[in-house]
Amino acid sequence: MKQNQLVRISNVVEADQCVNYLLNRPKMEMVGLGLIYGLPGLGKTTYAQRMSFQRGYIYLRLEATTTPKSFAVDLITALYQRFNLGYNIPYGTTNNLFKLCLQILEEQEDMVIVIDEIDYAFKHDKLLGAIRDIVDETLTVVILVGMQNAKDRLSQINEYYFDRCNSFYEFKPVSRKDIKILAKEVLEVEVTDAMVDLIHESAKGNLRKAMKMMHSLETGELKLSKSPGRVIDLKLAQ
Repeated sequence: MKQNQLVRISNVVEADQCVNYLLNRPKMEMVGLGLIYGLPGLGKTTYAQRMSFQRGYIYLRLEATTTPKSFAVDLITALYQRFNLGYNIPYGTTNNLFKLCLQILEEQEDMVIVIDEIDYAFKHDKLLGAIRDIVDETLTVVILVGMQNAKDRLSQINEYYFDRCNSFYEFKPVSRKDIKILAKEVLEVEVTDAMVDLIHESAKGNLRKAMKMMHSLETGELKLSKSPGRVIDLKLAQ
């Protein structure tokens, strides 16, 4: 199976349009804040990571323990690495680090920061405020990535903040067409209609499950039986 492929299935195409819309917005009239959200297992994080790597964007992933200070440290570290500003990463108060981040970002054009697991920021008003300041005070595009209820929660927590989001995209379950495109791009074995049908039926729209099945079919851990729509688990059969 080919690794680290960002195959242009429907979610990738639509999410790219979300990002490109913000990059091409009238920058003096609109802030570059967007939100990508959806159920687990649909490929949001994979998209965010691979798209960021391919385009040279900054990717940050929040954790349950993330605080405004740790976010500022992660961001200044990422900026120093991205723009080759040296190995001596500054340290200091949260406020001073964040001001330095804004100074660096003010000098950049078409910069994009992707912040995954934004749900963890919903309990930190100061963290949400810091992210908002990035788009308010610089021309940076910030793409938030969250779970299926992230849009509603953001609206409930801070309506003003929500109104500043100028682009949204909700990841959808993968279709049979998506699975066929994906299988042909990443698998190094012949892709048959029976294989696509089986993956589509079994995964039920979950990309993570679909990828696991593709791997198992390619390695021979799963094998199509002679009965349509069924597989043999070779590990159990042995």
